[in-house]
Amino acid sequence: MKKQKVTFSDCLKTFTIDQDKAISPEETVKRFYAKLEKPNIKILSEVKRIDNGRLDIPVYFSVCGEDAVNIIGTKKQMGKGASPMQAKASACMELAERFSFFSFKNSAANFITGDYAAMRSQGYPVMELHYLLQSVHDEKTDEATLERLLAEIPMQWTWATNITKNEEVLIPFSWFYAINEFNGPSAGNTYEEAALQGISEIVERHVCSVITHNQMATPTIDPDSVQDPVARKLIDTFEKNGIQLYLNDFSLNTGICTVGALAVDPATFPEKSEIVYTAGTTPDAEKAIIRAITEVAQLAGDFNSNSNYVASGLPKPLSLAEVEYVTNPGLHTTVSRMNDLSHNNIKVEVENCTAALEKIGMDIFMIDVAHEDLEIPALYTIIPGAHFRERSMIRSVGLFAAKLVVELIDNPGEIEEALDRMSEVSPDTYYVEFYRGRNLFNLELYEEALPHFEKSLLLDPEKEDLPYIYSYQGNCLSKIGQYDAAIAALIKGCHEDDERPDLYNLLGVCYFKKELYEKAIECFKRAVDLNPTSAMDYANLGVNYAKLGKDNEAVQFFTLALTLDSSLDFAQDYLDRLLAEKQK
Repeated sequence: MKKQKVTFSDCLKTFTIDQDKAISPEETVKRFYAKLEKPNIKILSEVKRIDNGRLDIPVYFSVCGEDAVNIIGTKKQMGKGASPMQAKASACMELAERFSFFSFKNSAANFITGDYAAMRSQGYPVMELHYLLQSVHDEKTDEATLERLLAEIPMQWTWATNITKNEEVLIPFSWFYAINEFNGPSAGNTYEEAALQGISEIVERHVCSVITHNQMATPTIDPDSVQDPVARKLIDTFEKNGIQLYLNDFSLNTGICTVGALAVDPATFPEKSEIVYTAGTTPDAEKAIIRAITEVAQLAGDFNSNSNYVASGLPKPLSLAEVEYVTNPGLHTTVSRMNDLSHNNIKVEVENCTAALEKIGMDIFMIDVAHEDLEIPALYTIIPGAHFRERSMIRSVGLFAAKLVVELIDNPGEIEEALDRMSEVSPDTYYVEFYRGRNLFNLELYEEALPHFEKSLLLDPEKEDLPYIYSYQGNCLSKIGQYDAAIAALIKGCHEDDERPDLYNLLGVCYFKKELYEKAIECFKRAVDLNPTSAMDYANLGVNYAKLGKDNEAVQFFTLALTLDSSLDFAQDYLDRLLAEKQK
């Protein structure tokens, strides 16, 4: 098990044009390519620019090599910056970050397995249980009950450094990955850069989650107060192209600058563009503005390319009416009034951010996840108490303990025994019934699973978990051919959360089975709007258009699906038949 204490040294900035770095983006790219000269590092195919130039804000892809695809599971990583070289460097480091983290996660050698009692019996300094309660904002459960809920769950543990207290501690990695997933990895030219990036990204996700969940009004930033020449140029670029740009101070009480950015092009929305809503966090307000605006450019496809982006830290608005708390909050500020934790020494900025979060009761934990062959500094940062929009807002450790049972125990019988023990500690909870159903669903025992989902719905589930329950209920009903009942359940799920592509995918399948191809197309189109990388949903569109005899549209969507995933054999077979018929 890897044990490497995370420590920091002085790290002076030598590049400060659009981002603050220890070295220039040219040197970053040069060093990155030098690392790839090793014969056992095949993670990069190419780096290419993909924006069409309308905004003249560069966006790059790092296209994954074979090893990276196998480890990360995606084919590309995106990079942003105000200059082409900065965007290219960003794309390269994003690839290094993800490859390093998932390589670490996938290696059993980095972990030991057991529960709290097992780790204590071996003498390890384990993370205090109150951090787990804090991580899901559970103020009702006591530590003894939590330990009973986690008993006999084979969690993976690894070494981390409590940056706030400068202590090494063994942490339950499985717990934090279950609630945070891949929010937290970062890479940099130095460990100081990587640490600042990791803290900034988690703070960004945290404030964005709190603001959107509560639809909080935050001050708009007077664009005339922006002095940084790069930030000014970016703002002017949007204004010159007629794109409405809203900048808000999202920092809340963190003491660290986060800028929310929302942009819409009235000339191209909604036919060729979307409303783009994102954010950027750095110790310096104007650098945060630059990060937020370049992130908008990364997601927007120049506002004229019919591109769709995948929402993450912030939702994707379908109309400006949904985000009046951003566009018209009734509050105003200027750059000079925003927090400033910047310093020419990145180590000092890390210390400033750590101190700011400590004031609001948040400790920072970091795991060294650097890949031994790639040799690029990489960290996984955990800040218990931080919110994430994609994560359930349910303030119950029991929910996540039940999730771990299903994810970490392989034997279905043992899963049921663990859920039984959990029921004794926390009786009549909807999430235990939900995971009982999910266990049976995974065993393809759909009829047996259905009563558990139905019971879960009767046990007063939290509103935000209703879409998950309806999704599984609808899927079960679909699997046993009860398509009308499945559609009814899935529509209920959509009413609870209209931004879940899985619900629209399942609805599309049900309508297809009922030979209602037009309705199926509506659902699959909504699914790809929400998840533009879903090759299967593009292929599903192709199938339904083919059923309607609309061969041109079918060819278009099959081609797009195969571009995203060439392994979809049924789509290739359909496409080959359609093209052969066209040649007759």
